[in-house]
Amino acid sequence: MDLYKPLIALLAIVNPIGVIPFFIHFTQGFTDGQRRATARVAAFSAFVVIAGSALAGLRIIQFFGITLASFQVGGGLLLLLSSIQMLNAEPAESRKNDLNEGTDKAGEGASIAIVPLTIPLLTGPATISTMIIYADKTRHWCSWGCWWAMA
Repeated sequence: MDLYKPLIALLAIVNPIGVIPFFIHFTQGFTDGQRRATARVAAFSAFVVIAGSALAGLRIIQFFGITLASFQVGGGLLLLLSSIQMLNAEPAESRKNDLNEGTDKAGEGASIAIVPLTIPLLTGPATISTMIIYADKTRHWCSWGCWWAMA
Protein backbone atom coordinates (compact mmCIF):
# COMPACT_ATOMS: atom_id res chain seq x y z
CA MET A 1 0.00 0.00 0.00
CA ASP A 2 1.28 3.43 -0.89
CA LEU A 3 2.04 5.19 2.40
CA TYR A 4 1.22 8.68 1.19
CA LYS A 5 -2.28 7.89 -0.08
CA PRO A 6 -3.82 7.54 3.43
CA LEU A 7 -1.96 10.64 4.62
CA ILE A 8 -3.28 12.73 1.73
CA ALA A 9 -6.78 11.34 2.21
CA LEU A 10 -6.72 12.19 5.92
CA LEU A 11 -5.36 15.66 5.24
CA ALA A 12 -8.20 16.30 2.78
CA ILE A 13 -10.87 14.91 5.13
CA VAL A 14 -9.61 16.51 8.35
CA ASN A 15 -9.14 19.84 6.49
CA PRO A 16 -7.33 21.80 9.20
CA ILE A 17 -7.39 24.97 7.06
CA GLY A 18 -11.18 24.79 6.86
CA VAL A 19 -11.48 24.68 10.65
CA ILE A 20 -9.68 28.02 11.11
CA PRO A 21 -12.85 30.16 10.72
CA PHE A 22 -14.62 28.01 13.31
CA PHE A 23 -11.62 28.27 15.65
CA ILE A 24 -11.63 32.05 15.31
CA HIS A 25 -15.37 32.22 15.94
CA PHE A 26 -15.36 29.90 18.94
CA THR A 27 -12.37 31.61 20.55
CA GLN A 28 -13.59 35.19 20.28
CA GLY A 29 -12.79 36.91 23.52
CA PHE A 30 -10.01 34.47 24.40
CA THR A 31 -6.55 35.69 25.27
CA ASP A 32 -3.60 34.54 23.16
CA GLY A 33 -2.64 32.03 25.86
CA GLN A 34 -6.16 30.60 25.98
CA ARG A 35 -6.19 30.28 22.19
CA ARG A 36 -2.84 28.45 22.19
CA ALA A 37 -4.03 26.11 24.95
CA THR A 38 -7.27 25.44 23.06
CA ALA A 39 -5.33 24.69 19.87
CA ARG A 40 -3.00 22.31 21.75
CA VAL A 41 -5.89 20.44 23.37
CA ALA A 42 -7.71 20.19 20.01
CA ALA A 43 -4.58 18.87 18.25
CA PHE A 44 -3.83 16.31 20.96
CA SER A 45 -7.42 15.10 21.19
CA ALA A 46 -7.59 14.80 17.38
CA PHE A 47 -4.46 12.64 17.50
CA VAL A 48 -5.99 10.47 20.23
CA VAL A 49 -9.23 10.00 18.26
CA ILE A 50 -7.39 9.16 15.03
CA ALA A 51 -4.94 6.80 16.76
CA GLY A 52 -7.73 5.15 18.75
CA SER A 53 -9.81 4.56 15.66
CA ALA A 54 -6.79 3.11 13.86
CA LEU A 55 -5.89 0.77 16.71
CA ALA A 56 -9.29 -0.30 18.01
CA GLY A 57 -11.83 0.75 15.37
CA LEU A 58 -11.97 -2.51 13.46
CA ARG A 59 -12.27 -4.52 16.69
CA ILE A 60 -15.11 -2.29 17.86
CA ILE A 61 -17.16 -2.67 14.67
CA GLN A 62 -16.48 -6.43 14.66
CA PHE A 63 -17.67 -6.60 18.29
CA PHE A 64 -21.02 -5.26 17.15
CA GLY A 65 -21.11 -7.73 14.24
CA ILE A 66 -20.59 -5.13 11.53
CA THR A 67 -18.55 -6.13 8.50
CA LEU A 68 -16.10 -3.71 6.95
CA ALA A 69 -18.09 -3.63 3.69
CA SER A 70 -21.33 -2.68 5.45
CA PHE A 71 -19.38 -0.13 7.50
CA GLN A 72 -18.15 1.45 4.26
CA VAL A 73 -21.68 1.61 2.85
CA GLY A 74 -23.08 3.08 6.06
CA GLY A 75 -20.26 5.62 6.24
CA GLY A 76 -20.88 6.65 2.64
CA LEU A 77 -24.59 7.15 3.30
CA LEU A 78 -23.79 9.17 6.41
CA LEU A 79 -21.46 11.40 4.41
CA LEU A 80 -24.10 11.82 1.70
CA LEU A 81 -26.73 12.92 4.24
CA SER A 82 -24.23 15.23 5.92
CA SER A 83 -23.31 16.89 2.63
CA ILE A 84 -26.99 17.36 1.73
CA GLN A 85 -27.57 19.03 5.11
CA MET A 86 -24.60 21.31 4.44
CA LEU A 87 -26.19 22.42 1.18
CA ASN A 88 -29.42 23.31 2.98
CA ALA A 89 -27.79 25.06 5.96
CA GLU A 90 -29.04 28.45 7.02
CA PRO A 91 -26.61 31.36 6.84
CA ALA A 92 -24.77 32.36 10.00
CA GLU A 93 -26.24 35.87 9.78
CA SER A 94 -29.76 34.52 10.38
CA ARG A 95 -28.79 33.08 13.77
CA LYS A 96 -29.28 35.15 16.89
CA ASN A 97 -25.85 35.95 18.34
CA ASP A 98 -25.19 36.73 21.96
CA LEU A 99 -22.76 39.60 22.40
CA ASN A 100 -21.17 37.99 25.46
CA GLU A 101 -20.77 34.60 23.77
CA GLY A 102 -16.96 34.77 23.64
CA THR A 103 -16.53 35.82 27.24
CA ASP A 104 -18.93 33.12 28.41
CA LYS A 105 -16.90 30.49 26.55
CA ALA A 106 -13.53 31.72 27.81
CA GLY A 107 -13.73 29.51 30.87
CA GLU A 108 -14.70 26.54 28.71
CA GLY A 109 -11.55 26.51 26.54
CA ALA A 110 -10.82 22.80 26.97
CA SER A 111 -14.40 21.74 26.27
CA ILE A 112 -14.54 23.92 23.15
CA ALA A 113 -11.31 22.31 22.00
CA ILE A 114 -12.82 18.84 22.22
CA VAL A 115 -16.42 19.57 21.20
CA PRO A 116 -16.97 21.06 18.58
CA LEU A 117 -13.40 21.66 17.33
CA THR A 118 -12.01 18.12 17.57
CA ILE A 119 -15.24 16.16 17.31
CA PRO A 120 -16.93 16.61 14.79
CA LEU A 121 -15.04 19.37 12.91
CA LEU A 122 -11.54 17.83 12.79
CA THR A 123 -12.26 14.17 13.41
CA GLY A 124 -15.77 13.39 12.34
CA PRO A 125 -17.26 10.18 11.00
CA ALA A 126 -15.36 10.46 7.71
CA THR A 127 -11.99 10.65 9.45
CA ILE A 128 -12.76 7.76 11.76
CA SER A 129 -14.10 5.52 9.00
CA THR A 130 -11.14 6.37 6.75
CA MET A 131 -8.72 5.42 9.52
CA ILE A 132 -10.53 2.15 10.16
CA ILE A 133 -10.49 1.25 6.46
CA TYR A 134 -6.80 2.10 5.98
CA ALA A 135 -5.85 0.38 9.25
CA ASP A 136 -7.53 -2.78 7.97
CA LYS A 137 -5.35 -2.64 4.85
CA THR A 138 -2.18 -2.37 6.94
CA ARG A 139 -0.83 -5.86 7.56
CA HIS A 140 2.75 -5.33 8.76
CA TRP A 141 4.15 -3.64 11.85
CA CYS A 142 6.54 -1.78 9.57
CA SER A 143 3.56 -0.06 7.97
CA TRP A 144 2.23 0.86 11.40
CA GLY A 145 5.62 2.33 12.25
CA CYS A 146 5.55 4.41 9.07
CA TRP A 147 2.04 5.60 9.98
CA TRP A 148 3.20 6.81 13.40
CA ALA A 149 6.28 8.45 11.90
CA MET A 150 4.06 10.44 9.53
CA ALA A 151 1.60 11.42 12.27
